[in-house]
Amino acid sequence: MGVWSMEFIEGIGRMFSLPFLYIAVGMVVWLSAKRIKQERSAFGTRVFDRFSEWKGTWSTALSSGILLSVAGVAGGIVLSFPLLILIAGVLLLVSLTGRLTWHSSVYTLGITALFLLVLPFLPGEWQDYSWIETLQETPLTGITVLMSVLLFTESLLLLKTTPSDTFPERTKGRRGMWIGQHRGRRLAIVPFFALIPGGAVEPFASWWPLISIGGESFGIVLVPFVLGMEWLVRGQSPETASKTIGRHTFLAAVLILMLTIGSFFFEPLALAVVAVGIIARELIYTGHRARENKTPFFSSHPQGVRILGVIPNSSAAQMGLIPGELIMRVNNIPVRSESQFYEALQNTGAFAKIEVCDERGENRYVQRALYESDHYELGLVFVEPPTHETSVGFF
Repeated sequence: MGVWSMEFIEGIGRMFSLPFLYIAVGMVVWLSAKRIKQERSAFGTRVFDRFSEWKGTWSTALSSGILLSVAGVAGGIVLSFPLLILIAGVLLLVSLTGRLTWHSSVYTLGITALFLLVLPFLPGEWQDYSWIETLQETPLTGITVLMSVLLFTESLLLLKTTPSDTFPERTKGRRGMWIGQHRGRRLAIVPFFALIPGGAVEPFASWWPLISIGGESFGIVLVPFVLGMEWLVRGQSPETASKTIGRHTFLAAVLILMLTIGSFFFEPLALAVVAVGIIARELIYTGHRARENKTPFFSSHPQGVRILGVIPNSSAAQMGLIPGELIMRVNNIPVRSESQFYEALQNTGAFAKIEVCDERGENRYVQRALYESDHYELGLVFVEPPTHETSVGFF
């Protein structure tokens, strides 16, 4: 038991020798700074805090990491340092695009698998490197196990996405009118323990390790795997789009898991897992783009003013207002534009009662006392730019 404990402790230390954590931190710092700059340019204020891209992902990521740790250590799945460095190299390469779309495990692990397939065709002098030999010994089944579990994690993160988890943007439509859109961005770190060749742990059963890459003893490493996804929503509500993509991703994960199980008995199926994963991912987002080809959801409405975004922890958030809802009246005063909403709010005194219409067409009322420190529009952002001079102010 002491040997296992020491290996787990050393495994945590080995995590810092891998680039995953540094890539994740650098990516979220870059993306959040870029987003905040765009929010201030479009809305005159920061809407979401820094690092909101990975907010709300930790519980799902940790649960997935525990599952992978059980599969990796108790199940006996060995990963080598050259393989982990290769995956991190692919992750760094796709990070240069600045889009979390490419951080899906289907792409990072799929590209890694394709790289392993071309290794035998490298020039002869390259074949003599020890790390090349180690990579050539890597079975694709270990990669497909990671892919299937991580794809389930992606689907759960998508299904858990709420209207407050996507980022509002303002842009010009085809006719030159202002329309709104939401960009979903989720970046998660999935920490899991995995076996590596070399160490103090020796096999305790004839079948263990199940998937090996050489060696007669094994160590442990904590891998902070980086998982990301990004999608743009313009023709439907952000929550509807996120859950639809999530359901389709879940079905793809089920199919990939079945093929992965089959690859333990028929190894060529592992290659099918990679191909099916990439094709399924492309079909899911092709379908999403097709569903987006309709009238913009966030646009001017003759019966009210559409909420494009809600600043977290603002008065509007405390009142339960949701992006996509239509504000009809403020203290019984009809509003049809942002300027009318602003004027009605200024004339309500110290109390506001707002009538809103939700996505299902049902009306409801929210109310709240107004304070001097409140944002001038309660923390709401709208599709049309404000017509008054200042975009940020207080009562």
